[in-house]
Amino acid sequence: MVNAFTLRSIVNVETLQEIQERFSDVTGLGVIIADDHGVPVTSPTNFTNFCKHMRSSQEGMRCCVWSDKKVGLIAAKQAKPSIHYCHSGLVDIAAPIVLNDKHLGSVLCGQVLLEDQDEKQLDKIREKTKHLPIDQELLQLYFEKIEFTSQKKIEASTEMLQLVANYIVKLGANNLVQEELNEKNQKLMEEIKVRSRLEKLLQETQLKVLQSQINPHFLFNTLNTISRLAYLENAEQTQNVTYSLAKIMRYSLRNIDQLVSLREELDYTRNYLNIQQSRFRNQIHYEEIIDFDTEAIKMPILSIQPIIENAIIHGFEPQDSRVVINIHGFLVDNHVVLEISDTGVGMTEEKVASIFSHSGVGKNSHTTGIGMNNVQKRIQYYFGEEYGITAIESQPEVGTTVRLVLPNSGGVLY
Repeated sequence: MVNAFTLRSIVNVETLQEIQERFSDVTGLGVIIADDHGVPVTSPTNFTNFCKHMRSSQEGMRCCVWSDKKVGLIAAKQAKPSIHYCHSGLVDIAAPIVLNDKHLGSVLCGQVLLEDQDEKQLDKIREKTKHLPIDQELLQLYFEKIEFTSQKKIEASTEMLQLVANYIVKLGANNLVQEELNEKNQKLMEEIKVRSRLEKLLQETQLKVLQSQINPHFLFNTLNTISRLAYLENAEQTQNVTYSLAKIMRYSLRNIDQLVSLREELDYTRNYLNIQQSRFRNQIHYEEIIDFDTEAIKMPILSIQPIIENAIIHGFEPQDSRVVINIHGFLVDNHVVLEISDTGVGMTEEKVASIFSHSGVGKNSHTTGIGMNNVQKRIQYYFGEEYGITAIESQPEVGTTVRLVLPNSGGVLY
């Protein structure tokens, strides 16, 4: 694969546009995605009339592109979002999009002024744009309508902007892996060991797809949750949800080849459920009973969360009542058994039978089939066919229990 890839070549522009528009809906800020030279990749979303008028002239557009390039480079060098004032004096935020140490561009938002800070600078800001060959009277009229916002909103938007940039990086990484797979497959078909090598590559790709399933459905629901909490609750709860999401994102980006401890998987599950409990206003109750040392038990990364997510999507969302999700872990014949149960709507025998078949992977099935099938294949890949999801018991209007079996790699009874 040639390293000279660009943002446009690895992520569909229509996808970028949709991500951008959803972020703008949440924050109310003007947003655009630009390449590493500051040149727009997407069409502007929710831009102020001031900035639209500014970019209507060749000189104004040149200044805006230069400004976007500058703040994008600063953000890339710092490896985190950067807040600065653009060439015309408005607040601008850039989150870097970096893949394989290559700066591909930035997600930019802002076009506002800061309360209790920029009021005294209005005359200086006006002076910065007087040289541009555009209708100055109209430009000043638009300038008067620019909104003032708080420092807290800018900081919250900066955190969310980084999440969006990270998601774009994950999309690009998945697409690059898929392109590399296609190239390698053409060569491997002529070799004797094609089956084993192709199997490993496919499993790596499947895990990347599994990791990205948190987005965009879960990511943007979470962003909306953060936005609502920031408005309705105190900062403490907002910080709690944001912290859980940050831990989830860091965990999902770990090395796909490594095994993790059951303790780490359970920590990840608690962070995921913390966000879902905030989203559904505590209608989800979580219980955990483990009879052995979880640090000693090893398993593939992201093996429990797809089962929990399946319980929430299919056991909870269609109804409004409280749902209890329980994880009970115990040892049987030197095997680790995890029973993951919920008190949701349950499934018919036909639905249970379809989970590991192609018929269970429909457009409305979310992770059913895809996620649980992936969990099954990866556990059996590492430990053998006797392990994995050994039973799914469910009754309509009663609930569902999924039994997961792992080898005992050193578990000790408490």
